[in-house]
Amino acid sequence: MTVYDKIPYTRYVYQQTQPDHLATLATLFGLQPPPVEHCRVLELGCASGINTLAMALAIPQGEFWGVDLSIQQIAQGQEFVQYLDLKNITLLAMDMRSLSADLGTFDYIIAHGVYSWVSADLRDVLLGIYQRHLQPQGIGYLSYNVYPGWRLNQALREMLLYRTRQITNPDEKLQKSQELLNFFITLVKDKFDSYSLSLRGELEQIRQLSPNYLFHEFLEENNHPVFFHEFVEHLEHYGLQYIADAKMPRAAVEQFFPDLSVTIFEQEQYWDFLRNTPYRESLITHQTLPVERECLTPQFERYYLAAPLKPVSVRFLPEDPDFYQEGHLEQFSNAAGQTALSIGSPLLKAVCLCLGEVWPHSLSFPELKRQAEYLLSSTLENGHYQEAISVEQWAEVESVLLDLYFKKIIELHLYPPRFTTFVSRFPIASPLARLQCLQGDQITNLRCEIFTLDWASREILQHLEGRQDRSALQAILRQAIRDGKLAVYQGQEKATSLSESQIDEYLNQQVERILQQLAARAYLVS
Repeated sequence: MTVYDKIPYTRYVYQQTQPDHLATLATLFGLQPPPVEHCRVLELGCASGINTLAMALAIPQGEFWGVDLSIQQIAQGQEFVQYLDLKNITLLAMDMRSLSADLGTFDYIIAHGVYSWVSADLRDVLLGIYQRHLQPQGIGYLSYNVYPGWRLNQALREMLLYRTRQITNPDEKLQKSQELLNFFITLVKDKFDSYSLSLRGELEQIRQLSPNYLFHEFLEENNHPVFFHEFVEHLEHYGLQYIADAKMPRAAVEQFFPDLSVTIFEQEQYWDFLRNTPYRESLITHQTLPVERECLTPQFERYYLAAPLKPVSVRFLPEDPDFYQEGHLEQFSNAAGQTALSIGSPLLKAVCLCLGEVWPHSLSFPELKRQAEYLLSSTLENGHYQEAISVEQWAEVESVLLDLYFKKIIELHLYPPRFTTFVSRFPIASPLARLQCLQGDQITNLRCEIFTLDWASREILQHLEGRQDRSALQAILRQAIRDGKLAVYQGQEKATSLSESQIDEYLNQQVERILQQLAARAYLVS
């Protein structure tokens, strides 16, 4: 058994690796990625395959392959595949060096947590796989640690490796490392020089990592950060090129250094120096494809948009013409209740209102346009209405929407996630979420977001198979109360003397609350 078997890598679904996200971002940069509905995907270093499983469930007509060195984790992933009765996914326990040419080419190849965490010869093997197995229009994803941001983490890694240099047991390594982290946090807590403040922040972040992540990031044999320019040069050696970063593509389209004669790749490298970047998640493709990096003009008609935007002000109702006055700046908040933007444009206000109204669902751009114009037509006089929806105004709104996408305020999708916010009589939850309820409290929804769910919510969710109505779900919670797994509360106090009718009312309210919350968080299948 390897260390990787004994302390498996974390089992998460990574939203930024999903084919829709890769296809959407690649399309914005002028590429023509393969259609997602029938895509063929290879994930390297898939661990137990949870991320690959999420793709296979979301795209039933696709074909998905996961490869990992760990026999134990692949075996567990195959149990998951059998549990979910999936026919469009294959998980293989094998060394990347043994990847057969018979597998053919793939539309999307993903390697999350591999490039920096293997030896130099395996990094060459990895890029060789992209070179040979990525189809001509295909899109790849690679994550990796980068300098200069990882230098402080590098020092902490060396400190932990030194502390545990004579220990072979992985669990003991973790214990000794955590003890040392706690000791150093105590040591620097009363120091306020710049280095101590920086070190304390890093130590606190590391201490909060899950044990599995801490081990593989700081105690494994291989962790080799690179400079971004070194990564680009490595890609070029294999006939590949950088497109943009999955989580921060903005640097790839803005000219931050207008007074310097620099390439886009040099610009990205300088930006890493300025913001002390520790980590990148990059989209790549073949060098033969032209990548548009300037003056992006997306054809919005192709996209679906989504955003959790709500007006902050209560001075005006959205139906009030005064709300749309050109001179009136209206603030909109995001899902966390934080002010995300201030808007003066009547048309952009209407767009944000329409998106917020249907969240977490998406709207196609033509439908968004229709709804926004209808909203303005019912509130503005004809002259003001025609001015607000002019071609020039829409062009300006599209420019702003692209900027808001890069700032993570709105979402763009070529293939929006499928779910329902309607709770039927016999609701059905995501099969992957039901599986994860048996594993822990970090549950992935149908938008590939992760929420921490309480015990009662997980108990209800794992029974949402389309056969249980509300009375059956209430009976499940009632049995949990009898078994001592669930307590009834009145306010902050545990209730000890409730009548049967009071318990029935409590359970009725709890089941309905949980169902509505699960629906609002995109856990229910349409």
